[in-house]
Amino acid sequence: MKRSLNIRILALAISLLLGSLPVMAEERPFALNGNGVSTFITDGAGNIIGANVSGSGTATHLGMWTTVGTVQFTPDPSNPGRILSSALATVTAANGDKLQFVVNGALDPATGVDTGPMQFVGGTGRFAGVSGGGNFVVELNPATGAFKLTAVGRINY
Repeated sequence: MKRSLNIRILALAISLLLGSLPVMAEERPFALNGNGVSTFITDGAGNIIGANVSGSGTATHLGMWTTVGTVQFTPDPSNPGRILSSALATVTAANGDKLQFVVNGALDPATGVDTGPMQFVGGTGRFAGVSGGGNFVVELNPATGAFKLTAVGRINY
C-alpha cells in the first residue's frame, strides 16, 4: 500500500514538473490573406511618396487579423520603371496578440503588383521573440487604393 502511494506521488511530481517546462519555439508554415484600402500620400510636386493603409483578413496562427499603418514609396535608382516599397507592419490577432514584420518590395506601377520579402521582427503574447519570414504579394488598384494581400513563409515562435 505504501509503495503504491509513493509511486503515485512520484508520478504526480513528474507530471507537474514536465508541465512547467517552457515550450520550445517551433518553426511552422505561415500563410496570410486579406484585403484593404490605401490612401496615398503625395509630396509638394504631387508625387506619391507613401500610403496610409488599413486592412483585415485571416492568417494561420492569427485567425482573423486587422492592421493599420504606413507604407513608404521611393523611386528605384537602378530601374526607373519600378517603385520601392517598405513598411513595418503590425497585425493584431483576434485575441489581441500582435505580430510585427518588415516588408521591402518592388511595385510595378504598370500592373499595380508589389512583391518582395518579409521578415518577422517582433510581437506580443505568443509572438514575443518571433523569427522567420517569407514573401508577400500585394495587388493594388491605383485608381481606388483597394488592395489584396497574400503572404507565405515560415514562422518560429
